[in-house]
Amino acid sequence: MREANIIIMKVDLYFSFRSPYSYLILPRIVLLRDKYGVDVNFKQVYPLAIREPEFFKGKNYFTYFLLKRIDYLLQANKLGMVFRKPNPDPIKQNMLTGKISDDQPRIFKLCHYCQAIEKDRQLDFAVEVSSKIWSGLKNWNSDESISESSTNIGLNHIDIEKKRIEKEQGLIDEIKLNQKEQLEAGHHGVPLTVYKEKYFFGQDRFEHLLIELVKDGLDIKN
Repeated sequence: MREANIIIMKVDLYFSFRSPYSYLILPRIVLLRDKYGVDVNFKQVYPLAIREPEFFKGKNYFTYFLLKRIDYLLQANKLGMVFRKPNPDPIKQNMLTGKISDDQPRIFKLCHYCQAIEKDRQLDFAVEVSSKIWSGLKNWNSDESISESSTNIGLNHIDIEKKRIEKEQGLIDEIKLNQKEQLEAGHHGVPLTVYKEKYFFGQDRFEHLLIELVKDGLDIKN
């Protein structure tokens, strides 16, 4: 139990399962929570391909996706993290043309399943599944794999799946509320961390977030 005179700092994390940069920030976010006692308010949003499909208009493999993939690899190497092409991609999209499919069973099932998990365990689930997605694990989205990820953090897959199916509209509304609050915080991108009234867009802005926390008394010396 924390002493009464210790101020608990709160950081909002807006996260997408399709965002490699969201995956890359997770170990540092977990460290803030588990080692330094920062209260991380996990708020997942639908991927940009769902929220703003027009973003990809005119973008193709050679003008956009190849360059992004190179940067993903560079950033992962700097952080000592594994990064491989997802198998399958959470989003059904033609990577040569950028065209997004109207049929998106994988991402909606995953997002709604995560949202059905109790709030303070959603971050742990995101870590488990993201590590599978971005390590290139085949069929990370199978029921068996999702069940394993849930079990690994002490959750009951059957109960979560039941809630996902029975309460789906409410879960959708919760994610849409996260998206509304994300825009109100100041940005549409992920990962987005928000502390007090300041937002920090991108995994590469984590150090800026840390500076603000240290200013307010976070002790990271130990």
